Amino acid sequence: MSSKASFAVLSIIALCLACVQAQPLLHKGRRCKCINTINRLHPSMRINNVKILVQQDYCPNVEIIVNLQNGNKICLNPTSVIGKKIINLMELKKNE
Repeated sequence: MSSKASFAVLSIIALCLACVQAQPLLHKGRRCKCINTINRLHPSMRINNVKILVQQDYCPNVEIIVNLQNGNKICLNPTSVIGKKIINLMELKKNE
């Protein structure tokens, strides 16, 4: 192999290593937002809006964050009955 080809190969390897090393820095501070989830909503909870976060490389979970009118945020279990209903409603709304 010529010296130019060797230099090119080593440069590509060094660049790949730099990208792999930097990967954790790209998602620094990013993690799952929902530590605890609930399985149902109380009838007195007044919902302001709902946000569904899909799986990401920094969080393997689907997360349903419910913002209440009083300013509180709660996380719903996406596998619960209400969680599944909300996901289905959001998918229907998206497909309209």
